[in-house]
Amino acid sequence: MGHNFETLKAHILPLSVSQNFDVARTEWNLVAVEVSEEWANCPCGQDIKEHCFIRNRLTENETYVGNICINRFMEISTGNLFAGLKRIANDDEANANADVIEYAYKNGYLFGENEYTFLKQTKLKKKPSSKQLEWKRKINRRIISHTVVRRRTVR
Repeated sequence: MGHNFETLKAHILPLSVSQNFDVARTEWNLVAVEVSEEWANCPCGQDIKEHCFIRNRLTENETYVGNICINRFMEISTGNLFAGLKRIANDDEANANADVIEYAYKNGYLFGENEYTFLKQTKLKKKPSSKQLEWKRKINRRIISHTVVRRRTVR
């Protein structure tokens, strides 16, 4: 099943003040993202692994949509954020991109201005010192622990 705009609209409008979708979508803000190893469904009907949690600033209602719907219909860009999260999830020594840094800072995943400044200053650095690399790994693991849901293995 593909992205069904009418199904998404039917999900968002009852949670919004405006009943005009073009107005209603401006009521929503991205509050969190999650990457899952297991499939779920976007309200549009598409199978997704990338969840974008949104909150209506007027009604305080919350829901989630997939990354395509957040970009295409809600007009909130998350492409660089998800790409950056995948990069540091696959390699905890990788540099976080600007979108990941801002997202992590805004959501309290960084411990203070020092970590924020460190990531901003080293995001393009090719050969960090061993101390910088250790700190980067620690920060990246913390960011991933808040955003990537791993499949649970049953023993």
